[in-house]
Amino acid sequence: MYFMILIGQAVIMLFQLRSLMQSSPADYYNPFVQLVAKLTQPVVHLMPFRQAHIGGFFYAGALIALIFALLFWIVFMFVLPSGSDTIISKFLMALVLAFFMFIKSFGYLFLALLLVEAITSWLPSTRSVSYLCAQITSPLVGPIQKIIPPIGMIDISLMLIMIALFALNTLMVKLFGPLWLVF
Repeated sequence: MYFMILIGQAVIMLFQLRSLMQSSPADYYNPFVQLVAKLTQPVVHLMPFRQAHIGGFFYAGALIALIFALLFWIVFMFVLPSGSDTIISKFLMALVLAFFMFIKSFGYLFLALLLVEAITSWLPSTRSVSYLCAQITSPLVGPIQKIIPPIGMIDISLMLIMIALFALNTLMVKLFGPLWLVF
């Protein structure tokens, strides 16, 4: 079961990454960006609003990720044997779990991008990877960096965003308990 959830999260993260890349100033000719675009293009191409955006955020990839999460949990709810759950209660539970999976996967993806950006910025041979991660995360990190500028060569805004993500995860665990810890 956990392996299936892990694969589901990977697919969701892939479409969320597509949405982030499309919304950011990421270099389209970068091989990694090309790979993500080619992997997601067959599904995104089916969407009638694939180029639609709200305030510069292209939401087709994110919407596909949310739909995939919902379908994933609907299949799980109806395949797994359960007691006297009604169809409506199974659907509502799948809806809640899909939303939580979508949010938590985005947090994992964003945290991974920030960690890769921070680690690769210290190594001269991996500056292009750091630059790509900085481009992808710039729509969300940029406003924080305007408030808290880098101190010398160290950008503490990335660390503060990571701490905020961990605090948010802890808050969600306290609010929703085992439901949040499913993934």
